[in-house]
Amino acid sequence: MKRIVYLLSFFTLLSFAFPVGFISCEPEAKKAPNRVTNFTYQDFETVVKSVDKYYIDKNINKNRAFTDAASFAVLSMPHPLYIYPESYFKEREKYDDKEDLWPGKTFKISPSDKFVLFDPDYTLVEKIQKEKLKKNENRKLSDAEVKKLIEKEKLKKSVIASKWEEINFSRKEFDRVISYIQDNLETYKTPVLKGLVELDGELPEEEEEKKEFSMEQVFLAAANGYLNSLDPHSNVFLKEMWEESMAKISDGSFEGIGAILSGGGSREVVVENPLEGSPAVRAGIRSGDTIVAVDGKVIKNLSLDKVVKKIKGPKATKVVLTITRKGNTGKTDIEVIRDKITIKNVTHHIVKENPQVGYIKLTGFVKPGPGEAPIDTQIANAVVEMEQEAKESGKPLKALILDLRGNSGGYLDLAIDIADMFVEKGMIVFTRTPFRSDEEKYAKNKDITKLPLVVMINSKSASASEIVASAIQHHGRGILLGERTFGKATVQSLNNLENNPDYLLKITNARYYSPSGKTIQVVGVSPDIEVSEEPDASFPFRYREEDMWNHLPLIPHEGVVKSKFNVNAIKEYAKKNGKADAFLKSHANDAIKPDYMLIRSLDYIEGMLNTK
Repeated sequence: MKRIVYLLSFFTLLSFAFPVGFISCEPEAKKAPNRVTNFTYQDFETVVKSVDKYYIDKNINKNRAFTDAASFAVLSMPHPLYIYPESYFKEREKYDDKEDLWPGKTFKISPSDKFVLFDPDYTLVEKIQKEKLKKNENRKLSDAEVKKLIEKEKLKKSVIASKWEEINFSRKEFDRVISYIQDNLETYKTPVLKGLVELDGELPEEEEEKKEFSMEQVFLAAANGYLNSLDPHSNVFLKEMWEESMAKISDGSFEGIGAILSGGGSREVVVENPLEGSPAVRAGIRSGDTIVAVDGKVIKNLSLDKVVKKIKGPKATKVVLTITRKGNTGKTDIEVIRDKITIKNVTHHIVKENPQVGYIKLTGFVKPGPGEAPIDTQIANAVVEMEQEAKESGKPLKALILDLRGNSGGYLDLAIDIADMFVEKGMIVFTRTPFRSDEEKYAKNKDITKLPLVVMINSKSASASEIVASAIQHHGRGILLGERTFGKATVQSLNNLENNPDYLLKITNARYYSPSGKTIQVVGVSPDIEVSEEPDASFPFRYREEDMWNHLPLIPHEGVVKSKFNVNAIKEYAKKNGKADAFLKSHANDAIKPDYMLIRSLDYIEGMLNTK
């Protein structure tokens, strides 16, 4: 029997990689070798049959699936085409802004078709896009504007979907689209929109040699389009890409300057935070600095990954960043000597702002690398080390923080094991798969510590993180602080694609439920006390599962999760005795910006320890 790995990550392909803005560089020796692979029409057919066999919903809309497969196929080409129901295309001005109504021509594969292929005039499109970039340069959308855009896009997609339903696009039409691409592939092999890659006269950097575009990419895109019609979390991809992405979230060493960036494109590139002890900090880079040039070359309008590529490099080499800083006039050149940056999946330390609080950060629920201890063992060892360190300092630990912020998930069994470390008895989670009995998982091991527990969560805490947080909250083992989580409560199986071991198929086959019987899908896990991670203590719009197209819907549940803690008393204590506001004000200009949520949480931890 083939072994199936169960995953609980809300990201799709390459989701386990670090944020794009993390400045790092893998040593050349670790690069995956180029291998000859192939993905054929037969492999597409295997994906279709696998959906019939394994997908959670046995009554999928196959016409919609083939429609999305065709859409992804024509869009995959270096010269992309778009496919629309003819009735929608004729009235698209109702749903698109004027500047988004690209010029171009439409044509039909057969005169009787009720759908059209749209070939944009990419020379004019490029001019339109450049003007749009200049118009919106450095403009940040408000929460209301972001929400409006998301709702507008959902409306557009729902209208297009209904129009497709009217014309009954089926497997037969899909096959004709694929045949058209095969017969005319040479026509669409020349890439378009080159000028949008680099603006302001910047020459594009040399890229790694790419595999010549072929029908392999078309069939793969079609397969992912078919899966995308089902939900946002099912896909098929190269096994080596999965292995590389998983390696990046596991413990590893990289070479770079050690800084997290944001922005890019039409927005300024800002240093969100240099990492403590990193080359960036040693050179004088500060949180909030804006990078305007790298090695004397302006980076205006470059995408963030292009900026990162310019900055990264081998250990002991230098890069010169030209920055602007609030409060300073003019620009400053800062020379940074790159170095080795070590990243760990599990990190821990005693909180310096309160030396009686231990802190453990878990970035992902992943399997350990060669020679590494299991994740649960690393966490248990961290608790022992911090308790010993605190005891030797004469200030024993009073509380423990488990930080799951930004943790997108991973393996189901690890989520159960880690929850079991803190929950002594009772249900942790149960999964429900069609035509099978519910699979319930219970705590069976003794707690690794009796210390009061705090779990920190945010909108990027998903799947496995949500299982751990909901179990701890349900059993009253710890208090949850932060923001509502992402809200992804589906389980994906991961297996080799049948007859093509170069590819992996990730497909949704179950839902999971919290011990209360409530599914976390869409609604997420709400904290006992909301704590902001923003400098101004606000709670801006966050992108979550409910904002994704084709997500599995919420299953209503009447039960209410009631906090086991005296939340009002804790809040009142923090309000009267809290020190966070004064601390954050006095450290507003630090080179490394404070962890706003952590500092604010310390007030509530004191409240938890001093109230009943």
